[in-house]
Amino acid sequence: MTRSTLAPRRIQPARCIRPHRRANVRASSSSSANHPANHHHLLRRLVATTLLSLAVASGLVVPSSTALVDPVVVDTSSALSLEDQRIADVYKKVDLSVATIFDATVAGQLAGTGAKQEGNGSGIVYDTRGTVVTNYHVLAKAVDAVGVPKAVQSKTPVARVVVTVDAATRRQVALPAYVVGADKARDLLVLRCLTPDDVVKFFPARFGNSSEMRVGSTVLSLGSPFGFEHSMTKGIISAKNRGFQSYTDSTISGAFQIDAATNPGNSGGPVVDLDGEVMAVNTAIFTNTGVSSRIGFAIPSNSVSKVVDEILEFGEVRRASLGIKPAADNVKNSLNVQDGVLIQSVDKGGPSDGKLSGISRGVGGIVPGDVIVKIDGKDVRNIFDLSQRLEARQIGDTVDVTVAAGGTSKVVQVVLAKE
Repeated sequence: MTRSTLAPRRIQPARCIRPHRRANVRASSSSSANHPANHHHLLRRLVATTLLSLAVASGLVVPSSTALVDPVVVDTSSALSLEDQRIADVYKKVDLSVATIFDATVAGQLAGTGAKQEGNGSGIVYDTRGTVVTNYHVLAKAVDAVGVPKAVQSKTPVARVVVTVDAATRRQVALPAYVVGADKARDLLVLRCLTPDDVVKFFPARFGNSSEMRVGSTVLSLGSPFGFEHSMTKGIISAKNRGFQSYTDSTISGAFQIDAATNPGNSGGPVVDLDGEVMAVNTAIFTNTGVSSRIGFAIPSNSVSKVVDEILEFGEVRRASLGIKPAADNVKNSLNVQDGVLIQSVDKGGPSDGKLSGISRGVGGIVPGDVIVKIDGKDVRNIFDLSQRLEARQIGDTVDVTVAAGGTSKVVQVVLAKE
C-alpha cells in the first residue's frame, strides 16, 4: 500500500480586525470614569492589548495603527457533533458484544508461558449462553486438525475467546471455547464458551434485517485488525449481492461489499448500522497487497442468523440443493459457455437425477452438459447467482429450472433436497 504525498499547506497570517470608529461621547458626570462598567471596559482593552502584543511578537498578525480590538470569544468546548455522538454511542454499546479469538492449539497460549499471542480474528456474542459466531477460516487450522464432527462431539476447546463481562468496568475474561457446529460452505463457525461458573455475563449483539440495507448506507466495522482489539472503522455499503471465493475455497453469494477499512483480524467481526444492529459479518477482502484496499466482503446478517439458528436447533445446516456439481470456470470457458452455470455432474439418486445432464464423453469428444440459465424465471448468470437463488428456498420446495443445451432450452421442475 503506497502512501500518498501531501503537499504542505501554506499558512496564511491571521487577518487583523479593525475596530469600528467610536463616536465621541461626552461624560454625563465627573464620576463616570469610576463607573464599574468603565472599569470592565478598561480591563477588556488591557487584555486585548496584551494578547495583541504576544501575537505580533510571534508573527501571527501584522501590527497596525488601529490594532486595539476587543478579544474574540472562541468556543473551545469538546462537544461532539450529533453524528459523532451517535457513532460513539453505537461503539460503546456494540463493543460489549465483540470477541477476540485465539487459536487454542498454538503453543503457549493456554499454558500462560508469556509467549507473544497473536489474535486469529474476531467474533460476535450471539446469545446469553456464551455462543459466539465467527468465520470458519479464523480457526480452520485447529478445526480441520480435529475434524468438525469429532470437534462437535468431543467438545474439545479449539479456541480461547476474550469477551467483555462487565459493562461498567469493561472487564474482560479469556474463556476456552468448543465447536457447536460449522458451515464451511459459508465460512461460518459457531462456538460455545466454557464458563467456570454462572457469574459470567455475556452481552449478545442484536442482529438486524440486512435486506433493509441500501447501497450508500453508513456502516461501522468492529474487530481486531492485526491484533489491535476493539478497533472501529467507518464506511458505506458499496454494493450488494456480490459473489466471492472465500478462504475456505467455497463460493459465497449475496454478500455486501463495504469500503470501511478491513484487514486481517477483522474476520468474524460485526458490520453494524447506526442503530447498532449487526447487518453483516466481515469475511474477506479484495487485495493485491495483503492489507485493506477498501474493498471488503461481508455476509449479510439474514444469512448468518439462518445458519446459526439451524446449527443451534439441529446441529447442522439444512441447505436446499439441486443435487448437481457446477463446472469450474476454466472448464466452462473451454467449452465456450458464456452465461449460466454449466453442470459438471448430477448426483446419482439426487433430485436432478434423470432430469438434468452433466458433462459426458461421446464419440466425438467431450459433450457439454445442461447449462442452468434461470431458476423460477430469475436469471442465473454464474454460480453466485445460482447459490443466491437456492439459498432463498427451503428443502422440499419445487423450483422451475430453465436449462439450455444444444441450442434449445427447456424447463424442468426439481424438488430441492438437503445438500
